[in-house]
Amino acid sequence: MTPPRIVILAALLLGACGDDGAGPIDSGVAPVDIDNGLCGDQIRFTGELVDWDTHTAFCGINAATVEVPGGGMDGTAPNGRFDLCLPDAASTRLNVTFAAANSQCTSPAAAYTIPTILYASKAVIQSGGFFSARSFTTARQTTFFQKVGVPFDAAKAQVFVHVDGPARTITLGAAHGPTHAVVVGTVSTDWAATESGQDVFFPNVDVGTGTTTLGITGNAVAPESIPLIAGTITNVSVKSL
Repeated sequence: MTPPRIVILAALLLGACGDDGAGPIDSGVAPVDIDNGLCGDQIRFTGELVDWDTHTAFCGINAATVEVPGGGMDGTAPNGRFDLCLPDAASTRLNVTFAAANSQCTSPAAAYTIPTILYASKAVIQSGGFFSARSFTTARQTTFFQKVGVPFDAAKAQVFVHVDGPARTITLGAAHGPTHAVVVGTVSTDWAATESGQDVFFPNVDVGTGTTTLGITGNAVAPESIPLIAGTITNVSVKSL
């Protein structure tokens, strides 16, 4: 039997606003045909969970569990891909549980130990945006924060934003350490001190009340606010147009 499919009109996306709704979107966007798989009246959510430096050498995070609290779950494949159903809500927070074994494709070999969550936006999913999340091993956490120039602060949150589409400048409302980003296709594709890229990281974000606003330049679909948890990486993806 052919899996059910949902056709989302750009006009619906334009109307998706509010605290957890979409950001600005180009009114000329064509309708997007989303394969909802076997999710029925829920929302199909697919994406990847990959290593921190996968832009230089691809490394999926294998055998991690991605779970909707009180709902569905899926284990990641060796390439880090997952596929599960979400409640039909403006946004959903998912928890990640890593396997205890060391990564098989990082050097030095080490385990993923920092708590990590994914924050999925219905508007971004229905715009055709691809969700790509990252985490670092214990060893890479140390060397990366040496590069950033500040020590890792377990009392603060860490935020990773993936931009599906052209590079954008990303900002957070909460105070944070020096922003670093990766711009794919540059001569030196590596983390650099900038707020503009396809993958943008905000270290040591003040948790405050547990949420912060997210800003993005240009036409894009993005959640307006995201959750913050001390000692945890919040992963969010946005769709630039």
